[in-house]
Amino acid sequence: MRDIDDHSMARLGDTTSHGGKIVEAALDLTDEGVRVALDGHLVACPRCGGKYPIIASGRRRHDGLRVAYLGDITTCGATLIRT
Repeated sequence: MRDIDDHSMARLGDTTSHGGKIVEAALDLTDEGVRVALDGHLVACPRCGGKYPIIASGRRRHDGLRVAYLGDITTCGATLIRT
């Protein structure tokens, strides 16, 4: 699913610009059968050596949290991408 600006939702297993992956996502929101990440969900970052929350900027909310989209960033500065 895409937002108004044609960005795809970020999903469990999507990668980051630092070579990491989204490791946490909503249990009850999916896109094409894959769980969708929300604001505050974690990515594992090998470059920075830890797990860092997503800073979601999407307009859509689920259970009060913003939905994360490709192009959003994490607190370590990585950008969410899909490979």
